[in-house]
Amino acid sequence: MSESTIDEKPFQFYIQTIGRGQKRRRSLTQAEARDAMRLILAGKVSEMQLGAFLMLIRVREETPEEAAGFVEAIREKIAPPSCSVDIDWGSYAGKRRQLPWFMLALNLLARKDYTVFLHGIVGNESHRLYTQEIAERLEWPIANSLEKAKQYIEHSGLCYIPVECFAPEIKTLMGYRDELGLRSPIHTLARMLNPFQARLSVHGVFHKGYDDIHQQAATRLNDPMTAAFCGDSGEAEVRPDRKTEIKMVENNSESASEMWSFFLAKIFFNSDPTEKCIDPEVLMAVWRGEQSHPYGEAAVIHTLVLVLMSLEHLTYDEAMTQATRLWCNR
Repeated sequence: MSESTIDEKPFQFYIQTIGRGQKRRRSLTQAEARDAMRLILAGKVSEMQLGAFLMLIRVREETPEEAAGFVEAIREKIAPPSCSVDIDWGSYAGKRRQLPWFMLALNLLARKDYTVFLHGIVGNESHRLYTQEIAERLEWPIANSLEKAKQYIEHSGLCYIPVECFAPEIKTLMGYRDELGLRSPIHTLARMLNPFQARLSVHGVFHKGYDDIHQQAATRLNDPMTAAFCGDSGEAEVRPDRKTEIKMVENNSESASEMWSFFLAKIFFNSDPTEKCIDPEVLMAVWRGEQSHPYGEAAVIHTLVLVLMSLEHLTYDEAMTQATRLWCNR
C-alpha cells in the first residue's frame, strides 16, 4: 500500500477517541481501526503512542469491529500469493501443561488429503513448549516466506511458517508484552490472519469471551469458515476433560454470514489438574504407538472431531467414528 492511501489523521486522534473521559470515549469503528493499524505498520507511530494505544484497548478489550479493522490492515500489507488451503491454524500461545496434541490431529488431517497451513511464534517463556519444535520433530516443512509456504503446501500438503517470515510486525508488536506486562490486541488478531483464506480457520483462545470476539470479527472479514473456542493454554486444541463450545461462522458466496455454535462433550474423566508433561519425546512415542496416553489420545480425537464436523458437516457420532478410525489406523 502506498503512503498516499493511508488516512492522515494524526495518531493522537485514535488515542483520544478510545482514551477520553468516560462520557466521551468510544471504541473505534472498523474503518478507524484499519487506518490506525495502517499508520502503525507504516512506522508513523512513536513507541510511546503505540504503548498507550495498545494498553487503552487492553483495559476494555478490543471489539469485533476493531479486531476486524486491524486484521484488514495487516492483510493488505501481507499480500499473499494465491494458494488453495483447507485448514488455517494459528499457534501463538505455547503449551505449559499438556503437550500440543493438536499437532497429531493436523498430521492425520494431512494424511486424509486436507491441506494444512500452520503459522505461529516461538516465545521466550522457558516453561512453555512452542509448536515449531514439534513441527520440526514431525518433519514438517518449515517455510521462510508465503511463496515458499505455497510450494510446500502444493507439494507436501502442509507446512509451518513463523509469523515473522510473513508478518514481522506481528512478532515485534507481540514482543511489547515483555515490557508492558500485558497481552494486547495483537494476540487476538495474530490468530485471525488466515493469509491464504483457507476453507476453515481454527482459532484457540484462553479466556472465555474472546471466542465471541473472534466469531463476530469473522463475519466482518468475510472469511469462508471460522471456528473459535477456548482451547488448552490458549491453543486450538479441544480439551477432552471439559465441555467445549465451538463458535462457528460461515460466509457464503451470497455474502450472507451465518453464526452458530455447537458443543463437544466431556469425554475424559480422569484428568489430574496437577499433571504436567511437555516432553516432546512422549508425544512422539505416542504417535509411533510405543506409548499410550489416554488424555492425549482423547485430545487428538476430539480436535479431529471439531474439524470433521466443520468441513464435512458430519454429526458428532459420525465425526467421532471417523476420527477414532483415523487415530487407530495411523
